Amino acid sequence: MEDVGVVGWAQTRYGRALVDETPQSLIYSAVTGALDSSGLSIGDIDAVIDAGSDFLDGRGISSCVTVDAMGAQFKEESKVAGDGLLAAIYAYMRIASGLFSSAVVVAYGKSSESSIRKQTRTMAEPFYLRSLGLDALSAGALQARSFMRQYGIGPDACAAVAVKNRLAGVKNPHAQLRKEVTLEQVERSPEIMSPIRKLEACPITDGACAVVMAEGGIARSISARTAWVTGIGHSADAYSPGVRDLHRAASAKRAALSAYKMAGVNDPLSELDLLEVSEFYTYQELMLYEALGLCGEGESADILKAGVTGPGGRTPVNPSGGVLCANPLVATGLVRLAEASAQVSGRAGDLQVEGARKALAHAGGGLAMQTAACIVVER
Repeated sequence: MEDVGVVGWAQTRYGRALVDETPQSLIYSAVTGALDSSGLSIGDIDAVIDAGSDFLDGRGISSCVTVDAMGAQFKEESKVAGDGLLAAIYAYMRIASGLFSSAVVVAYGKSSESSIRKQTRTMAEPFYLRSLGLDALSAGALQARSFMRQYGIGPDACAAVAVKNRLAGVKNPHAQLRKEVTLEQVERSPEIMSPIRKLEACPITDGACAVVMAEGGIARSISARTAWVTGIGHSADAYSPGVRDLHRAASAKRAALSAYKMAGVNDPLSELDLLEVSEFYTYQELMLYEALGLCGEGESADILKAGVTGPGGRTPVNPSGGVLCANPLVATGLVRLAEASAQVSGRAGDLQVEGARKALAHAGGGLAMQTAACIVVER
């Protein structure tokens, strides 16, 4: 297998409703920015892998109208309908096979032009759960309640995640929400679905992200510092939330174990310098501490309180501010890879975690974290 590295990345500005942008303009901006950061041109690219949602775009085979903006004319182009991190895994496999030497991965979403709740309701079983109105928010509330009751997690721990991530987002020039919040503000914000409060949920976000991936020979020949992909994993849990242990993120655990085995990671807490995870709600970050091997079951609130996952901690989680500061749906997981790659290559600017050499990027999807993908990147 060929060595594969992430050599460039870019993100667009994020906003609740970017009325002056089209999906095509967002894609073009992200792709050209990623190419510029890599030192490659579109002529150097063999394949283009894109991720988008036909539901959010309001049309079938939506990639047909974005091919030009992606620069995919006369190139191998494939669409992944899920999350951008899965698209990156697909691109990795294409390059590692030796059939392709380079790829652009681009993911985008304009959630403001659709209804996320209606879109996520289509993920539910159509004859029973969908008619009950189960969607991402209500499924998340059920999971939050199950997790908190199972381990005695108090609402203050969930609120503390919001405080931590919003503080980190202040430094992130790409973040949509760049204002810190206090514990009191989070706890006093209205419940949008008990026990989840408004400031404990991600925002509605328009935007796009792109990364450039290349095989070892190309990556070593260019001036841009490379983040090498050393481990990948992805997993899907049972379709119905009713047959899962909702207090565990089983798919994330399996995906992480696969990536760790491939990358030779035995103790994530001591071997990883940071993690970028997809926490659509605050309780999910706590669950992911356990699933991704940072602590044992029921210990997530303790390591958060001890500052292990905070700024300057032993293993910072979401130094970019995470999904609570920007959620460009479909591109969310690819953003985690871009942020992790910037960190391990020493190109993270004001967000740089000192000495970062190895990181994990995580993406989640489906109702109550049914699916997960993980990528380990190293300097």
